[in-house]
Amino acid sequence: MAHGPSEEEPDTSESRTAREQTAESGPSPYVPAGKSVAELTIKAVAIGLALNVVMLTANMYLGMRSGMTISASIPAAVISMGLFYGLRQAGIGGTILENNIVQTMTSAGEALAAGVIFTIAGVTFLDQPIDIVNTAIVAILGGLLGVLFMIPMRRYLIVDKHEELPYPEGTACADVLEAGSRGDEGVKLISFGFLVSFVYMWLASGMAAFRTTIQTAFSAGETDGFAIGGDFTPALIGVGYIIGPRIAGYVFGGGLIAWMMLIPLLITGGFVPESAADAALMTQADAVWDEYIRYVGAGAMIVGGFYAVLSMRGTIADALGTAVAEIRGSGAAATGERKRTQRDLPMKVVVVGAVLIALALVAVPQVQVGLLGGVIAVIAAFLFVAVSAYLVGVVGSSSNPVSGMAVATILIAALALRSTGVSDPVVVLVTASVVAIAAAVAGDTSQDLKTGYLLGATPRNQQIAQVIGIAISALFAGWVLYFFHQAYGIGSETIPAPQAGMMALISEGVLTGTAQWGMILIGAVFAFVLILMDVPVLPFAVGIYLPITLATPIFLGGLLRAGIDRYVARKDDEDGSLAEHTTSRGRIVAAGLITGEAIMGIVIGALYITGIGNAEGAPFPLGLGGQTQTILGVVAVVALVGLFVASVLRNAPDAADR
Repeated sequence: MAHGPSEEEPDTSESRTAREQTAESGPSPYVPAGKSVAELTIKAVAIGLALNVVMLTANMYLGMRSGMTISASIPAAVISMGLFYGLRQAGIGGTILENNIVQTMTSAGEALAAGVIFTIAGVTFLDQPIDIVNTAIVAILGGLLGVLFMIPMRRYLIVDKHEELPYPEGTACADVLEAGSRGDEGVKLISFGFLVSFVYMWLASGMAAFRTTIQTAFSAGETDGFAIGGDFTPALIGVGYIIGPRIAGYVFGGGLIAWMMLIPLLITGGFVPESAADAALMTQADAVWDEYIRYVGAGAMIVGGFYAVLSMRGTIADALGTAVAEIRGSGAAATGERKRTQRDLPMKVVVVGAVLIALALVAVPQVQVGLLGGVIAVIAAFLFVAVSAYLVGVVGSSSNPVSGMAVATILIAALALRSTGVSDPVVVLVTASVVAIAAAVAGDTSQDLKTGYLLGATPRNQQIAQVIGIAISALFAGWVLYFFHQAYGIGSETIPAPQAGMMALISEGVLTGTAQWGMILIGAVFAFVLILMDVPVLPFAVGIYLPITLATPIFLGGLLRAGIDRYVARKDDEDGSLAEHTTSRGRIVAAGLITGEAIMGIVIGALYITGIGNAEGAPFPLGLGGQTQTILGVVAVVALVGLFVASVLRNAPDAADR
C-alpha cells in the first residue's frame, strides 16, 4: 500500500525527486532506460490505427452477440510482429517498442468497444435511436478520462505493486514480444500454445465438435439450486496460470459463495423469477444470478472500489503533489530529471484535461447529462478507473467486470438524479456510459503500461498512442453501432446485447423504484466483513459478480501453476533457477493460449459478420448431439491440460544437470 509523506521526510520537491529516481527498482527492462530506440513512429501509428478499427468492429459484434469482448493487446502484438517481419524482408526495419506502440493503439479500440456496447447500446431497448454524434462525443470524453486518470496511478499500480499485481495480459504480451524479438525457444513455446488454442477453439466454436462450457445443478436434501461448472477455454486457463493460485483462489471463492450458498438459499426461499420458476435447476440458478446475485456483486464492488481508492490515498496525494510541483516548475518531472522509462504525460495535461472534460460533460448539448450527471460521471470515473486498473492487474482484462461498474454507476446516478426529478433513463445510461468507457480504457491502458514497463518503453509515448487510438475509435464507434443496429437490430436473436438490455432495465428500475437494493446492501455488508478479515475485496467481488463458469477455469489455471511449482520445487536447488526457468516457460505457453483464442475470436466474428454461422451459432457445425459434445468437451479439457503441462515441463533440466 502506498503511503503519504512521513513526518521524518517532508514532502519537498527534493524528497519527491529522490523517490522518483529510486522507484523503479523492479525487474530490468528489455530495453534499458539509457538506450534510445524507435518507438512512436509514423509507421507504428499507421499500423496501429488500421488494426484499431478492425478490433473495434470485431469486438462490438462479439460483445453484443456473446456478452464478452476479447483482449486485443496480445493478438495485436502477434499480428504486428508478422507485419514488421514482412517489412524487414522488404528492407524496412521495426523495433520491439514500435510493436508495443501498435498493440497499445490497437487495444484502445477493443476497450472502448466494451464500454460502448455495454451501455450506449442500451438506448435501443428504451426505444431511442443510435445517435452517431452523441456516441462519438461520449466515447471520446470517457476514453480520455480513462487515460488521464490512469496516469497518476501508474507508478503505484505498475511499478510499486509489480510483484503483487501480475497484469496477466500485459505480462503475457511482454513475453510474446520478447520471444519474437529473441527468436529463441520462446518462439516455439508461444507458437505451440497458439496452435493448440487456435485449433481447440476452432473445433469448439467453429465446428461445434465439443462444448467448452460444462456445468450442472443439483439438490442437497431439501435445498435446491446448487450449481457448479466452467467454461474451460484456453485463454481463461492461461489467465489463471499467469495470476497464480492465490488470486485465482479468491476469485473462485467469491464464485463458490454466490453459486453454492447465496443462489441455493434464494431458490429455496422462492426468489425465482416467474419466467424460470418451472424450468430446470440450472436455468433457475442462472436466472437468480442474473436477477439478484449481480446486484450483490455490484454492492461489494462499490464498497471495494471506495476502499481501493482509500488505500491509494498516499498515491493520489503524491500525484497531486507532483502536479503542484510541475505547475511551480520544480521537481524531477518539471526539470527533466526523470529517466526515459519514468516519463509520463505532464500532470498539467492531466489536470487541465480532466477539468475541460468535466466542463464538456455539462456544456455539450449532445451529452445531455446536466450538471449533476457530469459531476457524478467524473467522480465515478475516477473511482472506477482505480478499481478497473487494479482489477485487471488481478484477473486480467478479459474478466474485467466493466458492466458491474456500469451497474454501480447507474445505481448511484439514477438515485441522485431521481431526487432532482429526472425521470429519463437515457440520461442515466449516458452518465454510466462515460464511466464504463473510462473504466474499460483504464484497464486496457494499465495492461499496456505493464507491457511497456517490462519492455522498457516510454510511458508518455504509450499514453499518446492510447489517446490517438481512442480518438479514432470514438469516431468510428457510432457508425459501427448504427450499422449493426440497422443490419440485425440490437436486442435481436443475432445480437441480443445482454449487458445493454440489463443496463436499460436497471436504469428504469431505479427511477421507478423497483431496483434490488436489498441485494446491494448484502454485497456491501459482505465487502465490509472481508475488509475486517483483511481479505482482498475486489477479487472476491469479481467472483460473485461473474458466472461461476468463468471463475472455475481461472482457478484451474491457478491450480496448474501451484502443482507445477510444487513439482519443480522438489527438484530445484538453492538458487531457484529451475523454478524461474519453468515459470517463464509456463507464462510463454499461457500467452500463446490467450493469443490463439483471441485470434480465433476475431476469425469467428468475421465469419458471423459475413453471415456465415448465424443460424446455428457455429459457422460449420458437425451436427453432434449434446451429450456427445459434453463428453468430448471433458476429453478436450483433459487433453488441453496434459499438453500444457507437458510443454511447460518438457526438457526442463534437473538440478543435477545444471
